[in-house]
Amino acid sequence: MGGESRYEAYEADLWERLARLLPSAVAGENFRDCRATGSQEAGLWILIRQLIEHRVPISDRTRAEIEVLAEQWGERLARHDEIVSCEQDSDVEPSIRLLPDESSSPVDPGRLGITDSNLTGLLVVPWLECLRCGRVLDRVHVMEPWGDLRYLADYYTVRRHTAPDVEPEVFDGSDLHSAFELLLTCT
Repeated sequence: MGGESRYEAYEADLWERLARLLPSAVAGENFRDCRATGSQEAGLWILIRQLIEHRVPISDRTRAEIEVLAEQWGERLARHDEIVSCEQDSDVEPSIRLLPDESSSPVDPGRLGITDSNLTGLLVVPWLECLRCGRVLDRVHVMEPWGDLRYLADYYTVRRHTAPDVEPEVFDGSDLHSAFELLLTCT
């Protein structure tokens, strides 16, 4: 791997797994080419279009991985509704899920028992949940003066909604992969 970070290795593996979901070799190759040329945003568009148009069933974990990939490349807002609308693979037991929009309203960190001073004045948006252990991955945003959340998250937290007295792990906005990795490790 010669100098490749864990995240880069994970992302390369993820793109390969996602390419294999696509209904044709040409679509898979076009998707891979987007990553190779630094056009990840276009690749996400190709992936999601193909999944929807061909009604390719995906697991909840794959849906979460696509959502995290879209967040990593600044495409989550543009692609979220499409990702949610992808066909559900009913043969796979749910393990991780995107929280429904009605459960993802921004809240003050204190309402979730989060006391980290770095998050004071910010808003927490519950995002992904591990159904086995109760961990939740949240996006943490600044509220813009005009009333919308800042486009990109400033932090991510991983907390157990089943143990609100335990302080969550806080990750810098550039460390999304580590937060997602922690969400996926059930104890």
